[in-house]
Amino acid sequence: MSAHKHRLFYFLLLALVCGLLAGVAGEIITRAYIFKDSFLPPLSGDINLSDWLSSRSNLVISDARKVVVSQDLKVAETAASLKPSLVGIFKALNPKTAADATKPAYYSLNEPLFTGLIMTTDGWVLAAAPPELRKNFVPANYVALTSDRKVYALDQVADDDNLPGDWLLFHLTNASNLPVKKIVARAELSLGESLLVIKDPRTVWPTTLVSLAKTGGVLSSDALNERLVVNESGEVALENSLVFDLSGNLAALIGDTGEVLPAFSLDYYWQNLLKQKPATRPFLGLNYLDLSAVKLSALSDDKGALVYPAANGVAVLKNSPAAAAGLKAGDIITWVNNQEINADNDLSQLIAGHNPGDDLTLTYRRSGQEETATVKLAELK
Repeated sequence: MSAHKHRLFYFLLLALVCGLLAGVAGEIITRAYIFKDSFLPPLSGDINLSDWLSSRSNLVISDARKVVVSQDLKVAETAASLKPSLVGIFKALNPKTAADATKPAYYSLNEPLFTGLIMTTDGWVLAAAPPELRKNFVPANYVALTSDRKVYALDQVADDDNLPGDWLLFHLTNASNLPVKKIVARAELSLGESLLVIKDPRTVWPTTLVSLAKTGGVLSSDALNERLVVNESGEVALENSLVFDLSGNLAALIGDTGEVLPAFSLDYYWQNLLKQKPATRPFLGLNYLDLSAVKLSALSDDKGALVYPAANGVAVLKNSPAAAAGLKAGDIITWVNNQEINADNDLSQLIAGHNPGDDLTLTYRRSGQEETATVKLAELK
């Protein structure tokens, strides 16, 4: 009887070991051959998402069994990370009342006149000020307070004639080493991605990117033709706000009209700002149809910029760089320098990435023949 029990024990032990080995082998085969392109929890405690998100930054999650993904936490984290780059703008206190020992004047930190975003480490700030303040804005009458309670006087305002929308750009006196945020490139924006709209540090709400589109019809080589559409909030007006992605990078500007202007459209402005130069815009001087966005009965092209008359009948503006280069209606511009014009590279956007005075080589087709022309960009007046 005892020998029979021993044999049964060894049989059960062997069956258990074989079952465990079969399970491990099945797991390996399943991962390697059956579901090799699907997401499955790893055998180890770490998840490396770089294989599934190759276009994003590598992300490794340790001890995945303890991880709970919460968008609310990410929104709160992003909003907190933005505070050092935001400044509140206040009316400067009268020196006499500020020094009154019995009843000193003060700034109410939760009630700024408006909020600005630090754009350069040396103190240039972008802000959507209310129209009544923006009209007669005198820098000496205002101060800026950072999140760490430092008070900066304002010493100058940039000429904003070249800055579209309803924005002020001003400078903080003696500022240095301030935190700045990256500008989101067009290629980094994805339909449906979560964004964060910020009117001030106390008014923050999440939204999503619904559309990235150009203005319709005939376009100008010298205008900002791209716009974003985001989900609107029924509770908070979108006007005069900044839009960030969940990494805390600036994605868009929303002015008085509620129009959402992608930040990448102003690349020329940011670059000039970093170089401490006046923010001038380049001028080519032609109107066109984006062939990636229209279908013409007479053409099969699905990319390029067809030089085309606007409503006033003008395709190439008189005395413009485009006219000097000999471009005319019916030409299809295909390349600007070494960049192809297609659904991802609009002509106006490529032009906006250069400065007045730059020489560009335009490749175009005329009557089926490929031609090239060199143009020197002028300054947009």
